[in-house]
Amino acid sequence: MNAQLCYFGGSGGFFALWHILLGTDYYCCLTNADQAYNDIKGQSWPAISELPATIFDLPDIVQEELSNNQEWKLIVEEIIENRNSEEWKSILEHSMENNHSSPRSINSSFYKSQWNVSEDRSKWKETEQWPNNECTQKSSFKNKLFFHHNPTADDMIADSNKKILLYTDIETQTMLAKNKNAWVYCGLSIEEMELKEIKKTTKFNNHEVFYRVDEIAKYTDYQIYLQDVVATQGQALLDIFGSTINQNNVQHNNMWLNLHTNEEKGLLSNES
Repeated sequence: MNAQLCYFGGSGGFFALWHILLGTDYYCCLTNADQAYNDIKGQSWPAISELPATIFDLPDIVQEELSNNQEWKLIVEEIIENRNSEEWKSILEHSMENNHSSPRSINSSFYKSQWNVSEDRSKWKETEQWPNNECTQKSSFKNKLFFHHNPTADDMIADSNKKILLYTDIETQTMLAKNKNAWVYCGLSIEEMELKEIKKTTKFNNHEVFYRVDEIAKYTDYQIYLQDVVATQGQALLDIFGSTINQNNVQHNNMWLNLHTNEEKGLLSNES
């Protein structure tokens, strides 16, 4: 089964992505780390195709090198987790039978890397762990999750039975994008941001939104309002998958909301 999450910048795309990863049995390759592994690989390291099931099964000398370099360790952990997808799915099936949470958790290296954000809001995008859709497509994942930023009609995946558009109102989107140097404001100075106007908007589900939200909505099965995701701690998204939020979702929701200013929280919580 395939699912597709689409969004426009400043609409909480990575926030929603992690709600799905934490609360369902859908997977994606978060980065294509193969090249990174080959770049750091030492003479005593195994070939990428011969990596063991866990990092603890690597030769002692390799484990020692990784313990001294956290960045290298994260790369190797990511490759091992992606390549052992069948094992992860087995764990997941067992955990779901017992009403436990997904094997992905807020304690995983993937999650911590993504949300190790700087207090400098202009640097938030530096920690983003982007899904690699090509890698996901080639993977053996039973349930694949594809991620599209600023989507077009051509990005829609024909055999996806869950095409999801995440959106928010233009006021919230503009504030979040400006404060995080994202979307059309990426790389602009404060002065340049103030001069940048979003001239084309439209009404969609009783909200004033970026005009392309309405255009792309026609190609999707579900249109989910960001504030509804926040208010339900992710359940608005997980309903699409027939799943129920777990403690990871609750903590993820609270963590993300608390990264924002009081003014932003007001918009995200429909309090303004």
